[in-house]
Amino acid sequence: MKIVVLGGTGLIGSKVVNLLRAGGHEVVAASPSQGINSITGEGLSEALTGAQVVVDVTNS
Repeated sequence: MKIVVLGGTGLIGSKVVNLLRAGGHEVVAASPSQGINSITGEGLSEALTGAQVVVDVTNS
């Protein structure tokens, strides 16, 4: 299953990403440092293509 984690490189997000990957999921760790900005929308459409789940841990 493809899962996009907004804030996926932060303190909490990185742990969520690791757990999901360990569970065998295809995970996109979405963050501005990865070229995906949930506020401006930059790279967001591409990241969300084919995703079944979005987890938002921005500002967590």
